[in-house]
Amino acid sequence: MSCSKLSKKQKIEEECRVFNENWTEKYFFTDVGVKAACLICSETVAVFKEYNLKRHFQTKHANFGHNLSKEELQKKANDLTKRLKQQQNVFDKTSSLQRNATKASFILANKIAKQNKSFAEAEFIKDCMVDAVSVVCPEVKSKVEAISLSRRTIVRRIDAIAVNIHEQLLTASGRFQWFSIALDESTDIQDTAKLLIYIRGIDENFEITEELLSMESLKDTTTGKAVFCNCMN
Repeated sequence: MSCSKLSKKQKIEEECRVFNENWTEKYFFTDVGVKAACLICSETVAVFKEYNLKRHFQTKHANFGHNLSKEELQKKANDLTKRLKQQQNVFDKTSSLQRNATKASFILANKIAKQNKSFAEAEFIKDCMVDAVSVVCPEVKSKVEAISLSRRTIVRRIDAIAVNIHEQLLTASGRFQWFSIALDESTDIQDTAKLLIYIRGIDENFEITEELLSMESLKDTTTGKAVFCNCMN
């Protein structure tokens, strides 16, 4: 066999290594997905290779369990494995709660922006939600309280949504085969005239995208050329 074929075969075998359950009792390691975690010190080893696990155990935990019988070592390994899984479950549950709370925060921020409501109203909405669930389903009160709806948070959420929509529109516009521009006039909360520029495009699959492209302040001397330049930008 040539060196290149041998190297390729070794690489495949390396990538296909799986965790051997016997290593838990021998070296106090357990499988945590793509890595092996030490049940004693929580360090991880990236490659499922017995030599790596053995070296770690003999180097850092050589005296661990030296006075225990085989049965006691097995029980110790099982207990440590159960404890690690419990810790992982708590971590996963906390991470899931945080993700859901963040998602809910974005959803409410998006609704506030679409309805042109004051950012400060978000905290009032949260207070109402907390009071309502305290009566209807008190077991989820802590989940609602975890939703961040402060004024500063809402500002960040809306900015992030705007950036994401802009990026999606840029991506979609690159696929447009045909497009049209529509204009409208509106005013902001300070009664300043605004030019609303909408774009509608169709790609080769005849999927239609329609979105607000830009909102520009209108001046007394705004010309068609200025409008065209705003559209092109």
